[in-house]
Amino acid sequence: MKRYLIIFSIACFALFAESSYSEQGLIIEKPGMIYDNTLNIDKYQGRTTKSFDDIFVPVLEPNSSIKDILDAYSDPNDVLSLKDLLNMAKNNYTLQAKDIAIQEAEATRSSVYGKYLPSLDVGYSFNSSKRNISSWQPAINVHSANASVNWVLFDGASREFSLLSNNALIRAAIADKGYSQEVLFLQVVSAYYDYFTLKGQIIAMEQKKVNISANVARIQVLYDAGLETIDALEALKAELSLTEYQLENLKLNFEQIKLQLSLYTNTDVNKLKLDSILTPRYEQYQSLNITMQEEQAQSVEYQIGTLTYWPTISLFDTFTWNLNNQNTANNAILSYNYPKEQNVFGVSITWNIFNGLSTNRQKEALRLQNLRLQKGIEYAKNEQQNNIRFYKSAINTALSQIRSAEASLKSASISFENISQKYNAQLVNYNDYLDSLSAKYNAEATYIQSLNNYELQKANYIFYSGQALSDYID
Repeated sequence: MKRYLIIFSIACFALFAESSYSEQGLIIEKPGMIYDNTLNIDKYQGRTTKSFDDIFVPVLEPNSSIKDILDAYSDPNDVLSLKDLLNMAKNNYTLQAKDIAIQEAEATRSSVYGKYLPSLDVGYSFNSSKRNISSWQPAINVHSANASVNWVLFDGASREFSLLSNNALIRAAIADKGYSQEVLFLQVVSAYYDYFTLKGQIIAMEQKKVNISANVARIQVLYDAGLETIDALEALKAELSLTEYQLENLKLNFEQIKLQLSLYTNTDVNKLKLDSILTPRYEQYQSLNITMQEEQAQSVEYQIGTLTYWPTISLFDTFTWNLNNQNTANNAILSYNYPKEQNVFGVSITWNIFNGLSTNRQKEALRLQNLRLQKGIEYAKNEQQNNIRFYKSAINTALSQIRSAEASLKSASISFENISQKYNAQLVNYNDYLDSLSAKYNAEATYIQSLNNYELQKANYIFYSGQALSDYID
């Protein structure tokens, strides 16, 4: 009887040690959850671990789940939604560069407009002539200035085709910017749900760590009393060390995701609100990437027209002022050759009859370039159709995975509850307990991942079907 009384007393003390572990200034209680927002000191392993400010949920109340607290923060300020991230991403440096590319294409087109206007050239020349007919013959110095106006009336429609080609390039640049923005939005959405997937894994791992730590404290008491073996205690400590290692790995990946989101949005990203993407309409539109390629191919086709066999017809007018020296002014012949003012007006027709088939070869090269671009367009269209079919199936698969993960979590939770009770009553060994514990937290993390994967597959379908992601995010 005395022996049973001693065992009962030690068990009560172990339970007291387990509860006191959770009451040491490490845990701050919030409605529906308990937070750990301080520096955790592992007094069994001698290591120090610092939690993230927004990841400090090591213990949940019985009726709470990780899904419910993914975007719960002690300080609700500066929490960004998915819509906020997309709006910030519009100022990304990549998109700013695309805006500059559009301006560049527009400036090139403006230069074509200038070809319809006459050109004006001005010049100055000085001539000094010395004839050795006699020693007294003075040098003839002539200063002249001229202004020449040239106006191309017809160049075989080269300017018109050049203008059409540049207009197509502007449309291609606009489509490229739109496509790049949608790609960036998809990257933001992907990183956004990776953020919550990793956060769910970290929270699950934190719960596992606290649970194991509490049992280390309990087994330590039993071991000190000679009621537990060293194997059980060291196994729990080894699992605790492995959990801490995995937790630090997850936190590093989590920090990388936050930095990636900060890069996409040009702002610091720390706390996010969990949003869902609306169910997509099963519609499809041509991808802006295909539109961009079509405009580029159209531009090349117009460039063929700039290489013309027709003549170039121009009007020209050249006005010259001769500022002669006194010797020239007194000489009638020289005055005739170097008049004070002279104007020459005329029409110029230039027709390149033969240039070694250069124009023909250039036209052929552009036709081949256009054909190459057309093949790329056909490939892109087929690729879009395949992606639409794939991601439509991926949405249905993601829904099935959610149901499977939810059922797995329910089973793992029931199993862990039973194993935990048996373990506390010393009816099962620590290996069964650890296996059940790992299965429960893995199932919970998998369930969170399946929810986020479903949102991501919806975003993939919207993107590849040519629809705008921003239309499906409130």
